[in-house]
Amino acid sequence: MSEESPFFNSPGSPPALPRKGLRRPGLLLTLLILGVQAGLGSAAFMSPGGGIIGWSLIPKAQCALCQAPKSVPTRTGAPLTFAGYAALLTQRLTLDQELGQMMVGQFAGQGVTPEAIEMLDTESISGVVLYASNIGSASQIRAMNAQLQQVASIPPLLAVDQEGGTVNRLLDLVGPLPGAGDLTDPQMAKARGEQDANWLHEFGFNFNLAPVVDVGTSNPQLVDRTFGSTPDRVISMASAYLDGLQAGGQVTGCLKHFPGLGDTTTDPHIGLPVLNRSLPELEQIDMQPYRVMLKTEHVRAIMVSHEMIPAVDAQLPTSLSPAVINGLLRKGLGYNGVVMTDSLSMDAISARWSTPDASLLAIEAGADVVSGLIGPQVIQQTKDTLEEAVASGKLTRQRIDASVQRILLLKLEMGLIPMPRS
Repeated sequence: MSEESPFFNSPGSPPALPRKGLRRPGLLLTLLILGVQAGLGSAAFMSPGGGIIGWSLIPKAQCALCQAPKSVPTRTGAPLTFAGYAALLTQRLTLDQELGQMMVGQFAGQGVTPEAIEMLDTESISGVVLYASNIGSASQIRAMNAQLQQVASIPPLLAVDQEGGTVNRLLDLVGPLPGAGDLTDPQMAKARGEQDANWLHEFGFNFNLAPVVDVGTSNPQLVDRTFGSTPDRVISMASAYLDGLQAGGQVTGCLKHFPGLGDTTTDPHIGLPVLNRSLPELEQIDMQPYRVMLKTEHVRAIMVSHEMIPAVDAQLPTSLSPAVINGLLRKGLGYNGVVMTDSLSMDAISARWSTPDASLLAIEAGADVVSGLIGPQVIQQTKDTLEEAVASGKLTRQRIDASVQRILLLKLEMGLIPMPRS
C-alpha cells in the first residue's frame, strides 16, 4: 500500500483526500510490471493458468486494516465496541477506498490474475464472488483463496453461492448434494449448514450467499433451491441451515432473495420478474421469514433481488428501489445490517441500466454493497459515477460512511479485521 493507506497516517491525522481520476497501481501489480520491465519475464510471476506464483519473491501487500494499532484508547474509558471501531476505521479511509468497499467483483480464470490483483489491491473492493468456472481442484482453490487474501489491501469477503442441488459450486470437489427442496427436516438442514461451513472454510471461503428464503416454487431459476411453499416451512428450514452454517464462526451466510422470488415466473438472469401481490400478502408470505429470522437468528447480510412489485414500487425494480430497501427492509423490518444487491450484470438490470448507473441507483435506495461488477474497468467507471454523485451532492459522504461502517462491522464480526484492545 502507498502512504494513502489510513494505517500509514498517525492516529490523529486526517484521511488523505481522494484524487479523482488518478489511481495508484497496486503493490503486487507494480512489482509484476517492474519485473517484466527488468527482463525477468512474466513467467517469473505467472503460472501457466494465469495465477501468481513465486510469492516468497513478492512482499505481502500492506494490509491496511491488519496494520491497525494493537490498542485504541476511548475518550470515556469504556471498552471499544465493534461498532465504535468500525466508525473509527471508516474515518481513516479515503473516499476511493470507501467506494471500493461498497463493491464486490468477479473475474475469470483459476488463478490470481492481474485483474483480480487490481480489483482487490488498487481498487480496494470489498471482496469477490467465485463461480464454478473459478474452481478447478481442492488444492487450486485453497491456494487461490489464500493468495486473494494476501493481495487484498483490506481483508476481503471471499464469497460463493453454495446451496447444493442445481447451485453446487463445489460439485467437482465434494460431489452432488441435495438441494434445499430435498432436505426433509430442520435437523438435516442444520447438518447441511455445518457441513457446508466445514467445506467452505477448508477451501478458503468465508462468505456463503445462502440460504435461499424465497417462499414458493414457481420460478424456474429456483428449481429445488427453495425450502418450501409456506412461510413456516421456510422459516424452520432456513433458520436451521443458517444456524449450522454460522455455528463454527468461520463462515457467514447471506439471506436471499429479498423480498422474494418464489412465486414469480421469470428468471432475472434473462428478464425482469413481476410479483403481483398486495402489500399485506407480501408481508404475510414473502417477508415473514425475514421478519422471524431477524428476531431469532444472527442475520448479518441480506441480498436484494431484481423484480418488480407494483404494489410497492411501480417504477423501479426492488434492488434499485428506495421503497423496498429503505422502506420495507430498513424501516419496516428494522434491519440495519449489510444489504447487498444481486448481480447487476443480470439482464433484469443490464437491459435498461449500465452497471455504474444501476450502482448509483442501488446505493441511493439504501444498498451497502453492489455486486456483479466484472473487472477493474467496470469498477473504475462505477467509482467515477459515484464520485461525481458525491461531488454534486446527490450522494453525501455521510451516506457513504454509513454503508462502509456496516461493511467493516460485518468484517469485524467475521474476524477478518482484528479487533484491538481498548
